Amino acid sequence: MDITVIPKEPKYKVLLEKFPPVLSNKNLPEWYKNMKVGDKLHNEMNFFEPTEGAFTAKKCPAIQDLVSTGIIIPLWGDLFFKTERDSKGDIEEQNWYFSAADAFEERLEKHLNSHNKVQTEGMPIKKAIHDRVLKLTCPYNFIVPEGYNILYTDPFYHFRQDIRCLSGLVEADKWGFVSFPFEVLKENFVTDAGTPLVQLHIYKRESEKINLILRDGTEEEYNSIENKIFDLRLTGKHYKK
Repeated sequence: MDITVIPKEPKYKVLLEKFPPVLSNKNLPEWYKNMKVGDKLHNEMNFFEPTEGAFTAKKCPAIQDLVSTGIIIPLWGDLFFKTERDSKGDIEEQNWYFSAADAFEERLEKHLNSHNKVQTEGMPIKKAIHDRVLKLTCPYNFIVPEGYNILYTDPFYHFRQDIRCLSGLVEADKWGFVSFPFEVLKENFVTDAGTPLVQLHIYKRESEKINLILRDGTEEEYNSIENKIFDLRLTGKHYKK
């Protein structure tokens, strides 16, 4: 399947060249690349005790799939955030800046804007001063086959400590351009251009209604679960192997 990315405006071509979206498996978290897999499982009773040779998080198929699936959009400029407090310790002022605006000699609001208090009232997220939720405007347009969606999420396992992007689900064959609202996790930070910002998961949209069925499992289903767990413990091989 082809996913095409174009600059939203011709002048943003340079951003696509310098900070191109990449497949997630080409931009794995450093901790993940450096972690050893291990060659045997923990004893369940000693799960929280270090065991030489035990399976690590890198062996977990759920983590493997998440960090290696989809597309990563790196930040296409330097993001600055600064907080000033008064003598009582109360926040007096906050300032933010995004270098891409300067690079193109454009208003900051074209690249880094915000939602006001009314738009996000009641959302229990960490906001900037005056209850602002900041958002970055993506300079790219994503073109997908008809009938496909894109789920935009924060790349959780890259473990950024400064901001956290809010998730969003888009009918991408109709809407290829988006903005990325985010929580502010620290009072002062600089996030460098090239830092993984958003992860994209592309999937085919289904029109069939989901019927949620809750019931007891059959003996065959319970045995299947036990057999899979046994095989994993015995061989160390999960479904990908």
